[in-house]
Amino acid sequence: MMTAEEREKALYLLNKSRQTVLEAVDGVTDTQARWRPPSGSNEERWTILEYAEHLAVSDDALTAMVKRILLEPPHEETAEERAAREERTRTPMPRGVNKAPAAIRPTGRFTSLTDAVTAFLAASERTIAYTTTCDGDLDKHFAQHTVLGPLNGYQWLVANARHAESHAGHIREIRQMEGYPPA
Repeated sequence: MMTAEEREKALYLLNKSRQTVLEAVDGVTDTQARWRPPSGSNEERWTILEYAEHLAVSDDALTAMVKRILLEPPHEETAEERAAREERTRTPMPRGVNKAPAAIRPTGRFTSLTDAVTAFLAASERTIAYTTTCDGDLDKHFAQHTVLGPLNGYQWLVANARHAESHAGHIREIRQMEGYPPA
């Protein structure tokens, strides 16, 4: 079961990250949201609209994964497994190393930034509602992360917040790039 402290922390992080995304897109026009920054270092860069779309669909996908792994048998983690997992999650991932799965990559699902942000807010509310009521043993259920290895359900749940914060940072970077269209 999630402790009261874990739930409080998760809800704080989810609410804070939602606000961070809203601040990152505040004042962005649809023209600006569609502007494609130049690629760099062999990495594909998304538009602000594509980041918003990705966040709108990934929030539900991450929460669905947590629900799915709770249906699987629990795994009692050894002290060595826990130490290795915690060490991996303390190491920052270099930008571009973690590629979005096809199902949550931007495909033009939304015609405007407003529509994408509205969908993100709705998904975020569903994640917050789930976090408020979740009573599963999140620390005993795991799913594989492509870069970090196995993460427990609680880590996946709060990954929604870290994920949103990361992409809000990418949006802020875009807004500072040379060639970014004026309002």
